[in-house]
Amino acid sequence: MAFQRALALDDLWDGDMTGAVVAGQRVLLIRLDGEVHAYEDRCAHLGVALSGGQLVGDVVICRAHQYEYDARTGAGVNPRNVCLVRFPVRISDGQIYVDVDAAQPAAARRACQ
Repeated sequence: MAFQRALALDDLWDGDMTGAVVAGQRVLLIRLDGEVHAYEDRCAHLGVALSGGQLVGDVVICRAHQYEYDARTGAGVNPRNVCLVRFPVRISDGQIYVDVDAAQPAAARRACQ
């Protein structure tokens, strides 16, 4: 399917996160230091939407059970043995595009690298 528009870049401020739907897939968008990161909007614990949680510095905190993730890598902070599904991001003409079909392979998700 390739890259599809998720949101206008101006609608996602630096140090903020929001949820979007791209090609029927819930996506969590995070902007830190001018860089946009995209993950499946789903906590690895019980599938709760992370967009309903908090972004504290560069840590995403799930509202349900306070699972924590590194917003830059998707790696689990607490607990460390979990990882978010990451999507490729492209910025063009002031728009954020995400490729939900090119999710990171399962082996890479397990290693969170």
